Amino acid sequence: MAGGRSLTAIFSPLLAVFLLACAALVAVQHAGRRHETELLAKQAATTQLRSLDTGGTAKVTWEQLRPEHVAYYPDRMYMYAGKETGIYGKMQRIGWMKGILSQGHPETEVKTFASLRNAALRAACWDESSHVLVFPSFEDYPDLHMIAKTDIKGYASAGNNVVFLGGFGSLDIMNEIFSWELTPVTYQEGPYYRSERNVHNTVFETMPSFIGAGSQDVHGVHMGSLPPNARSYYDSIGDSVVWSVRYDLGMVTYVGSSLQGSSGNAEWHRMLQAAVAI
Repeated sequence: MAGGRSLTAIFSPLLAVFLLACAALVAVQHAGRRHETELLAKQAATTQLRSLDTGGTAKVTWEQLRPEHVAYYPDRMYMYAGKETGIYGKMQRIGWMKGILSQGHPETEVKTFASLRNAALRAACWDESSHVLVFPSFEDYPDLHMIAKTDIKGYASAGNNVVFLGGFGSLDIMNEIFSWELTPVTYQEGPYYRSERNVHNTVFETMPSFIGAGSQDVHGVHMGSLPPNARSYYDSIGDSVVWSVRYDLGMVTYVGSSLQGSSGNAEWHRMLQAAVAI
């Protein structure tokens, strides 16, 4: 018994020291992993923040949603043809708009839906083979339910592109859906100039250096009211007529012409095709 007590007295301090050493080692390893995680996060943030001007001011740059190449064009998209638009019930106009969207791309299928009610809208938004939703200019304000707004936002958030054609109604609807404060401008005659900085590495880089108004009114937006990190591709005197903005994994894009006329809008046809391919 005396010998047992003696051994316990000897080994108990050694065991305590061993346990303390193990605990210290675990704490060091945990701190090391935490430091590594923080370092990787800082590196990722630093990678996303790059200087876009000679002054060295850090501005957020966009990561490409998909590889950019001149051959890319969506093979399926949906276009709204509801009663609030100028193409509602007009098969010739609908066919003409489809023709613009598929011009030079005969394999592209343009499907239409005529209601913003749950079933019709979700048939378009939940079609996993389509990544573009086009809204022509609105002549009347639609009855937008909260579910419809949520579905449109969810569609963009998932990595898809929602494209609006120009008009005061379109801008009001964009404000309501996305909680923005876009400020429309009174019609201003062109030309509108390409922003060399913002078109870099986008499909708009190969578009004309400037465009006119065409045969239709063009509805711009005050650049100061654009959402944060929006890119203006064409603008004039502080007003943007073609722009887009990242929305989570996807995009929201605006093309300022209503494209209601059947002639004199060839440049804007190209703008719309670029918008759906961005």
